Amino acid sequence: MKIAVTKLKEKSEGIPELFRRYGHEAVIVSTMSASDPTDPAPLIRLAKMASKGEIDILIFTSALGVGKLFERAKPAKTVRIVSVGPKTAKKVEEHGFSSEVIAQFSSEHFAEYLGDIRGKTIGIARAEVPNPELVESLASRGATIIEAPAYRLEPAGKDIADVLKDADAVIFTSAKSFESAGFNHDQARTFKVIAIGEKTAEAMRKLGVIPDIIGSGTLESCLEMLS
Repeated sequence: MKIAVTKLKEKSEGIPELFRRYGHEAVIVSTMSASDPTDPAPLIRLAKMASKGEIDILIFTSALGVGKLFERAKPAKTVRIVSVGPKTAKKVEEHGFSSEVIAQFSSEHFAEYLGDIRGKTIGIARAEVPNPELVESLASRGATIIEAPAYRLEPAGKDIADVLKDADAVIFTSAKSFESAGFNHDQARTFKVIAIGEKTAEAMRKLGVIPDIIGSGTLESCLEMLS
């Protein structure tokens, strides 16, 4: 199948190879572009705290966030690093560090995975898109949370209609990428529409688009379900 994927250009490395392993062709459609955060101060603070070992657990939700934080400072070796997905973990390795990989990115799953975090300080380097559910789930278990937007996502102003004319399916990789795509329910009638996870699916439903497949937060899960 020829599958359109709404992925940032900066985060698309390895995607064509991944899709070929499942027998598909990926067409990258960047409905968003990445730029520096509106306020760099929180990221500077988080990087400094991590370098001094004042963070117990450092969470990266994307490979792009890894690069942005490591540009500021490198975490102390005592910091436990947790990456969302293998691509994020690979980026951590490129900087000479190792990390644990969590495959499913849901707030409750994350809290359960981390175990006993009472009294721990947890840093989160993320896109400039709040995730109050994740913060609340970790804080409710007695952790102190230090959040820092590592980059800002903006609509790329790109209409994906032309790309979708030749596609057999489309995977929306975030709620924001879907909302920026100008996609509507009429387009969904001609091919399979896939949400990478439940939050993306929820954003789609609000605009009348019912996903055919809902992954567990990774492209791999979507491809496995598609197969």
